[in-house]
Amino acid sequence: MLFKVLTFKGGSGNALKSGDRQATLRQSNSEHNALLDVTTLPEYKAVMAMPPGPQRNIAIAALNAKAQLREREYAKYWDDELPRRPITQSSSFIGDIQYDPYSELMTVNVGNKSYAYSGQSPDDVANFINSNSLEKYYNDTLK
Repeated sequence: MLFKVLTFKGGSGNALKSGDRQATLRQSNSEHNALLDVTTLPEYKAVMAMPPGPQRNIAIAALNAKAQLREREYAKYWDDELPRRPITQSSSFIGDIQYDPYSELMTVNVGNKSYAYSGQSPDDVANFINSNSLEKYYNDTLK
């Protein structure tokens, strides 16, 4: 996941923080599974009551597609490259933030350099991105 940060002089204090902050959060496994669970869709019982055959198979495929669409429309990310909703954060010090939730590795661009921080949970990364000041959070928590 790449969180873009507007970096410019006077951009301190995450002054331009805006957008859907839920997009900085990762779905939990249970949220992800619930969103993809076709049994929670209103049409599920009617589809399962259909006699076996091609029409039922098509209806089941449509249920799966609807559940996948529901998951993709959810603000919290899963395995996305970019946030699902527009979000903005700014700093005069911190650049873009890259995060891999599987390895729990966060890479923070600072000036011309990148620094890697392991053991960062999705909540840790969201707290950093949503902080009042990326620079203050970085200096107080990560550095």
